[in-house]
Amino acid sequence: MSLFGRKGKAEAFEELAALHERAVYLLCLRMMGNREDALDCAQEAMLNAYRAFDRFQGDNQGKSWFLCIAHHVCIDSLRKRRNIISLDTLREEGFDPADAKQLSPYARLEQKERMALLQQAVQELPEEQKSVVELRDFQDLSYDEIGEVLGIPLGTVKSRLKRAREKIKQILCEKSELFSEKTVKENEGRRK
Repeated sequence: MSLFGRKGKAEAFEELAALHERAVYLLCLRMMGNREDALDCAQEAMLNAYRAFDRFQGDNQGKSWFLCIAHHVCIDSLRKRRNIISLDTLREEGFDPADAKQLSPYARLEQKERMALLQQAVQELPEEQKSVVELRDFQDLSYDEIGEVLGIPLGTVKSRLKRAREKIKQILCEKSELFSEKTVKENEGRRK
């Protein structure tokens, strides 16, 4: 019996894709920086996934498989051009790292400034480190899943993530009093 069972390829793909299309879109949005490019990349990733669906193993790694394809599509597109990601675009699309409703107006402004600086720091990372940060801290993939998506060993995932976080910390501490050593250390404790 085939991987698809009684279902046809299109129906089986549609069911699996529906579970992961939002994660694919958000990954594309984070990597591409604007809605139009993210939609194009997400659509291309889904088309590529459909074309490769016959080779899908059917295990529980569907999300990793889709994100791997989307990651490669975005990397190809980014190689053609460089762009800075807009946090306003991310918020328009439903990505909000904290519940801003509970914050005072001053705290919301400070948080907005911190997020802008953080995004700039992430943009300064080499592409290989940026990808690991995106998949771990924004897509919440495990180290094993990141290794699978990027096609690298677990040790490489860990070392790239460590170097990326150290570089982000260095950039943020140099650029703003919003990220003092004390603030950065407090946030490190929460992240682990």
